[in-house]
Amino acid sequence: MPRLLNGLSWSALALVAGFCALQALEWMLAPTSGVVGGGIGDMALGWLSRLAVFLVTGITMLVTALAVLNAAGRAGRENFGVAVLAAVAGAGVSALVRYAIGATPTSEGAAYMLLVFTSWLGSGAILVAGYVFYLRAQAAEGEARGAQLRRSALETQQLATRLRLLQAQVEPHFLFNTLSNVRRLCQSDAAAGRAMLAQLTRYLRGALPRMRENETTLAEEIDLVSAYLGVQKIRMGARLQISVDAPARLLAARVPPMMLATLVENAIKHGIAPLAEGGSILVKAQASDGALTLSVTDNGQGLTAASGSGVGLANIRARLAALYGERAALTLEANTPRGVVAIIRLPLT
Repeated sequence: MPRLLNGLSWSALALVAGFCALQALEWMLAPTSGVVGGGIGDMALGWLSRLAVFLVTGITMLVTALAVLNAAGRAGRENFGVAVLAAVAGAGVSALVRYAIGATPTSEGAAYMLLVFTSWLGSGAILVAGYVFYLRAQAAEGEARGAQLRRSALETQQLATRLRLLQAQVEPHFLFNTLSNVRRLCQSDAAAGRAMLAQLTRYLRGALPRMRENETTLAEEIDLVSAYLGVQKIRMGARLQISVDAPARLLAARVPPMMLATLVENAIKHGIAPLAEGGSILVKAQASDGALTLSVTDNGQGLTAASGSGVGLANIRARLAALYGERAALTLEANTPRGVVAIIRLPLT
């Protein structure tokens, strides 16, 4: 039943009511109505009585015409014959309803009903024409909305595929570097190698479930970084100093996985490891103006000509762009007196 009344709205009923009010006013002002010349009260009463009859007629015609058009479906509404049928059915049923409620004088009989039918047929034709255009526009809007939803779903699917590909680049690169460190240490110091392997196991137990996710919490990412730094601390010993500054109120913030870990790995590999004396790393989280800032600061060898052009940093930039657009960025700055500050800025959620 609701499908047959598609297009019936308060706006449509208001338009029909306005049309009926004008029709009732026209009838009242006609000399044949017998109302003109009487008092204001008689004229108002006559107008109201005729308005009630016309409202029954007009609403019946509207509902009938809509039911015929909707029953025919979209293909039927494109057919001129169906439109004519809807107009005729609307005028015919409204005339019958008008007779059934006693609004047609019994003395007039069928001739008066035919007069009502023909007088409302033109109005029915205009009504049907307007609703055919309305229903066509509604269908076109629905198709456009459906096409937009399909485009959005496709874009979302493409984004998810791109993120999975980018994430797939992180996983082997990050893990192979760590395993390579374990292998080298096992060759030179078996005890330290076993200790590093235990740390690596702890790291992998936390890392693997998160690697395929699009989001994690800052707390989980800090845990992952701490486990990785634990592996590196065994390898480098006193040459590596570690500090983490992440306020408790920010630990529930949502962040992309492995980005912070990639910056830490980059700082050790390119900043601290090449120096005989080693260096320190500070991992820090801050929030201001609805943005979360994650930074990794080292006092290693500093910026070089190749700084910022590595696969890991390019991957971070691509993932940030895919996830947040222009609302997120990765920047590299020179540290004082030496080293690099890698900064990720993204929306705080």
